[in-house]
This record gives sequence, structure tokens and C-alpha cells, in this order.
Amino acid sequence: MKTFKLTILSLAMILFVFTACTNNEPVIEEQQTTEESESITTTLDQLRAQFDDNGNVSQFNNPAGNIVLDFCFDFVYPLTLAYNNGTTVSISDLDGLIDIMLNSNDNLFINGIAFPFNVEIYNESTNSIEIATITNESEFTSLIESCDFNTTGPCECFEVYDPVCVEITNPNGDTFIVTYSNECFAACDGFTSDDFVENCEEDYNSTNNQCFSLNFPVSIIIDGNTTVEVNSEAELNTALYDVYDFDFIYPISVTLENGNIVDVTSSEELENIITNCFGCPCPANVDPVCVEVIDTSGNILTISYNNACLALCDGYTEADFVACNSGNPLCLPSAITTALVENSGWTVSNINGSQDLNGYEISFNADGSLQWTSDGNTFSGTWSAVENPISGNMLSLSFSGPDLQQATGQWMVVDCDLPCSISLLLTNGDVMELSRSCN
Repeated sequence: MKTFKLTILSLAMILFVFTACTNNEPVIEEQQTTEESESITTTLDQLRAQFDDNGNVSQFNNPAGNIVLDFCFDFVYPLTLAYNNGTTVSISDLDGLIDIMLNSNDNLFINGIAFPFNVEIYNESTNSIEIATITNESEFTSLIESCDFNTTGPCECFEVYDPVCVEITNPNGDTFIVTYSNECFAACDGFTSDDFVENCEEDYNSTNNQCFSLNFPVSIIIDGNTTVEVNSEAELNTALYDVYDFDFIYPISVTLENGNIVDVTSSEELENIITNCFGCPCPANVDPVCVEVIDTSGNILTISYNNACLALCDGYTEADFVACNSGNPLCLPSAITTALVENSGWTVSNINGSQDLNGYEISFNADGSLQWTSDGNTFSGTWSAVENPISGNMLSLSFSGPDLQQATGQWMVVDCDLPCSISLLLTNGDVMELSRSCN
């Protein structure tokens, strides 16, 4: 069975999400074998930052909407903890743990845990979420150190909705889709363009305004047999944070962009609403095509689309497609790769007429990674140069930090003067120049 996971930033993806939760309160127990643990105190301090003061998932700190990917790991419940006064408490789910964190203070806090316990972790080599057993404090400390909490900060990405998706296997062996609002947020979790899947629902509204909204409360079924009622989008996001499959209990009510209220009686009806929101159901793959248009001044402009489907949706036909290639043999991907890797000093010297990014020097590595520095902090990203017989030469750039993130995209090479400059164009008309001093 293939299931899909909700991204917090796109309620319109909700049809394709399956997840679960329960609402049991923690149960105080008198006799549990626990050990004092500095690691559990550290874990709860760090995990608390993932939630707001109401106990709901913080959108800014959770771009994937999945606790394992956004935090580092998830506990497998039940879990036995101990307060600093010696009282033990049995936690049956994430809701119970959130209650513990919200109600802790300097005088009463968790400082112990019962070993062994299990956690869910992401295994990059198998691209799956797996269960690991922690048998003692030393192993717990090693887990915390692998999370790198001290050096890992929140993603510094623009709130641009240009979704990308990755497919992951859950602990039961089923696959599900995690949707990021853009490539930058995915890069923060360690994913590259090679990890992205094509069957990612596309929201063409770059401001991420939904063309419909759920009317709460709504009820969902989790784990196939448990019913949960949620009263807001924030509650729904929190309910979906640490599990992998759910479905709505129909009918549900939605409000369309024009203000009309519609009763939805099945998943098929909701799917139709989403399809109408997004217009043409085009894939998210990048296989650019180009068309020529004449602007108001009579100039001929070449417009690039990420794929033929998007161009056809705008009313063009295949007869309108023209070659995107700049026609300059020096702009071949091999020549661009050599120029970027073997020469230093590359900067974004101009983007849409602005030179604000010219001060950030970019280092391009042969393995497809890149680095740049801002205010003493080093940020990373990815790049690749490819050739398409129809679309021409493309330069893919992904920046995971502030400022330069706006230069992320699948850029068409329109001209170059190697090894000194490369002129680039995006589908939306953005223009950019990479250059270095060749004096």
C-alpha cells in the first residue's frame, strides 16, 4: 500500500495524506524502574521548540510535517518517564508528551526515563524510517549527538510555494510522500533534486493561498479504527505529526475561494475540487520547452516552461515550441561545469537588475555540492548542468540559506562568456547572471 504524508504548508495536499493520533492523558504510576537521564531532559528541551504555546506544531520549525524528519527521531509509545521529585509517569502518545512539556517548569520537570525504549529514526542509506532500541544512557547520548542539535538551526528559506516531494518507507514497509513547500526546505532536511519524485501535486499559486479551506470540526480515522476530531488546521497538523495513515470521515464541508460552501461526500469529490483548484494536472518534472512571444514594444521574447504540459495549459501547441538552446557551443554543460569547478570567485552579479547578491562568493564542487558564506556562517547547496536537445542547456541551483535562496531554480542558459560569465533565465521571466572577475 502506498500512502501520502501531509505538508503543513499546503492544506490542498490533504486529500493525499494518511496519518494518526490518540488523545490519552498521561497516567501517573507509583512504581516504575527509571534512571536519571540528562539526555531525556535535553530531548524535551529541544522538542519543545517544535510546538507553540498551545501545543500545536510550529509551522516554521516543521517544513516536512513529520517529527522524524523535522526533529530527528520519534519515541515509540508507551514510554515511562520520571520527574525530578521521583514521581513516574507513563506516556501513551505524543499528545501526552506535549502535555508534559507544556506543564514543566524550573521546579518540576522530567529528568529520568525507563530503559530500554524504542525510537523511530530516518536511515538515509535505505531511505526509510526504522525502529532502533535504546538500552542505556550512553546509547541515548549517542542518539542526541547524532541529531546535532547544537549546530542545526531552523531553515532560512523564502516562503515561496513551489512544492517538491520525496518518497520514504515507513516502519511498516509502506511508502508515503513528504511534500516540502519548495526545494530549499527539502535541502535543509538533506534531500537533493535526485531524491524528488514526479507525482507531486503542483500548486500554481505562488502565494500559497488555497482555493478552498476545510470547515472545522472534522473527524478522521487513524490506524484504520480510531476516530479523532480536530477543531482547526493547527490541531490537524499536530495530529498528523508523528504517524503515517489517516482518512476523513465523510461528509466534510469546505469553503471555496468564491465563498460558496460545498459538502464533500467522498474522497473522489475532494479530489475533483483539488483538480479544479490547480487547473491542468501537470507533473512536477523539469523537461523545459520554450515559446516565443512579442512584447508591447515589438521585441521577441523566449519564454521557458518546466515541461510541455505547462505550456499546453497556457494555450500553446507543440507547433509553437522553439529551441531553448542559446546556440553558443561554449555554453555546453561540460564547458560550464569546467568553468564553475576550476575557477573561484563566482557570484550572483545581477538578478532582475539588482546587484544585492554580488557580495556572496560561491564555491562549486565537482560532486554537485556548493558552499557560500554570509555573516560568518557557511551555507551549502547543490548544482548541476545538463543538456536537453529541445530545451537547450540548463543550470540547476539550490541554496539552503538566506539571501541566495532566491537564486534557487532550474535556470535556462541563454548566453555565456566562459570562464567569466553565464546568463540565465527562469520560466517566470526572472533573469540572472553568474560572473567572476577575469582581469
